[in-house]
Amino acid sequence: MYNFIRIFIRILFILLCFILIAYPTFSQNLVDLNTASKEELEKLPGIGQATAQKIIELREKKGGFKRVEDLLEVPGIGQKKLEAIKPYVKVEGMASPSGYSNSTLQSQLTSNPSTKPIYKYIDEHGVVHFTQFPETVPSKYRKTLKQVN
Repeated sequence: MYNFIRIFIRILFILLCFILIAYPTFSQNLVDLNTASKEELEKLPGIGQATAQKIIELREKKGGFKRVEDLLEVPGIGQKKLEAIKPYVKVEGMASPSGYSNSTLQSQLTSNPSTKPIYKYIDEHGVVHFTQFPETVPSKYRKTLKQVN
């Protein structure tokens, strides 16, 4: 009986260790709506090429999603599809600094002329990046580099 309890406790300990190690790994596999590529979005249930492109376009227009429910603004995504997608997505990184849209950034830049210009470029995954230092942009993305203001 004593051996059985020792074995049971060891198994329980090993299982607990596995859960503590594996949980962060599995929880990080959620697709971030603000940084996901078109290909990553297409892997979500019920999302095809056209809808993935619409998600990216809305993300760029809004300057990023603030919550998963913002997907309801995407044409073709209703409550039912949102419920199917929710377990696989998260909203963390913003597509632009502080979640500002391009128009907000432009108005701030024009109201403060001492601010360095901001540039944007798009990587191979369709993610929009902003920088004040165009010289740091990798050469393969320089053809998509544009000044925001």
